[in-house]
Amino acid sequence: MGLALPTLDGGWQLRHRRIGMNGEAGKQAARARKRSSGFTLVEAAVVVAIIGIVMAASVPNVNRYFETARGRAAAKSIADAFTIARANAIRTGNNQVVFFSVMTGGVPGGDVAGTPLTNSNGDPVPILVLDDGAPGSPNQNCQIDPAEPRITFEAQRDVGWGANAPPAGVPAPDDDAVAVIPPNGSSFRAPDGTPNMNWVQFRPDGIPVAIDAACNAGRLGSGGGTIYLQTANRDYAVTLSPLGGVRVHVWDAAAGAWTS
Repeated sequence: MGLALPTLDGGWQLRHRRIGMNGEAGKQAARARKRSSGFTLVEAAVVVAIIGIVMAASVPNVNRYFETARGRAAAKSIADAFTIARANAIRTGNNQVVFFSVMTGGVPGGDVAGTPLTNSNGDPVPILVLDDGAPGSPNQNCQIDPAEPRITFEAQRDVGWGANAPPAGVPAPDDDAVAVIPPNGSSFRAPDGTPNMNWVQFRPDGIPVAIDAACNAGRLGSGGGTIYLQTANRDYAVTLSPLGGVRVHVWDAAAGAWTS
């Protein structure tokens, strides 16, 4: 602290002097300096504990968010496969076949000859749309021939075929093919009524029809069906109407019903 002292010539001179503090005032100042220097170990431990609690509460919500996003993406892929196959059938005048790798007897579904569904790299895929050629042409056989154009859709992690316990006994509102949801997740049928088929064909007029393993096509109205998907907490149903319309339903656990 500076003190102003008179000089001999009548001016003023500044002189610096240290003023110390002792006693209780000094102790209080020391404690204040210590507090302002940073967190104590106790304070740091409290902060870490709070962060841990917040993270523990938020992780399940984050996981569920991504799980729901993957389920929606998988359902959208199925709806897109139906829509693309129908549009391509009308545009090209060729039959289009949509195949699903639904599990039957523990074996993923393939084409009518059992050829696995793969992408251009040879990796397995859950959905494949095949341009099978013009009706009656040599390669129009419902099989994945090397030169035939195809479109594939990639799998989504933690999304499977079928349904959880509820709604296993409640088919989608516009699925008239089954009384309960099939374990493999497909309510599509063959022309003779054989259940749980993993394919459906679109004619050049865009109408879906059932086919069997010999590529025999069913009559008008035989191609409707639903593909069911499940995650740990959600269920989805993608329904193809007998005339080619597509609807996606989500199971509402609180209401105990499918969304329309």
